[in-house]
Amino acid sequence: MKQRRNLTISQFFDKHFVTITIAPFVIAIAAACVVPLVMVFIESLFVDRPGEFFFVGFKNFLDISTDRAFHADLLRTIEYSGLSSLFSFVIGLAMAMVLNQSIRGRGFFRVWALYPWAVPPVVAGFIFKWFFNEVYGAGNDLLIRIGIGGVNWLSQPDIAMVLLIACDTWVRIPFVLIILLAGLQTIPKVLYEAAEIDGASPVRLFRHITIPYLIAPIRVAMLVVTMFSFRMMDIMMILTGGGPGRATHLFAAYIYKQGFRFLHFGRSAAASVIMIFATLLIVAAYNIFLKPRVKESR
Repeated sequence: MKQRRNLTISQFFDKHFVTITIAPFVIAIAAACVVPLVMVFIESLFVDRPGEFFFVGFKNFLDISTDRAFHADLLRTIEYSGLSSLFSFVIGLAMAMVLNQSIRGRGFFRVWALYPWAVPPVVAGFIFKWFFNEVYGAGNDLLIRIGIGGVNWLSQPDIAMVLLIACDTWVRIPFVLIILLAGLQTIPKVLYEAAEIDGASPVRLFRHITIPYLIAPIRVAMLVVTMFSFRMMDIMMILTGGGPGRATHLFAAYIYKQGFRFLHFGRSAAASVIMIFATLLIVAAYNIFLKPRVKESR
């Protein structure tokens, strides 16, 4: 009887081995994600300032909705994140297609193309700030040498935003590149060969073979890049500080200042909840519009 019971337990562990081994980690990760989200939502329902702590319901959300700075920063962040993600995708895809070809020094270029990914965003901000410094920057030095004259890069709102987007794009490109390059290498070469025999042009090959097979990698890359750029603050704080004025001030900085400059932690938590829902909308949009067009063969 004891032997039979041991056999039953052994069979149970054999059958559910994977579930048993990963369950503790799944529970720990879920708790690490869910508990902070719940705490932030609860915090958003209170006025939490030095010497004040009381329940106000959704008043923090109503106050934020009437704040012009909130609307401006949110729209500016959508513009910034959208353009940064778009440029990262276009440049990353172009580089991935080039590095997927049999060219001399392909391995060398693949390694160095990943260099910006190894640079912390704060360091990237300092690099761009040094290069485009109005007094001693290398950018103005080059313009002066060719007779154009210096430019006040970070003092003009439009140019400052362009530089902020360019810096974020430079940091994100390697991630898009490596994801799309991996996707390109999974496309069967026989598909291109058969289409070329049928007389398909490079544009048709790209449209009807490359893009359909890359939908899943594109979705992963764009999800990660867009979410990271949407909540980005470190590059902005180093490169422009949100200026000139509030021309480059982003939503993440709005959340930070509400909590740590104005000490209104409840309102900061409410803004964080809005950012969470905005991120969920981004995820939903990508999942709707970037559905796989090629069924995987089993």
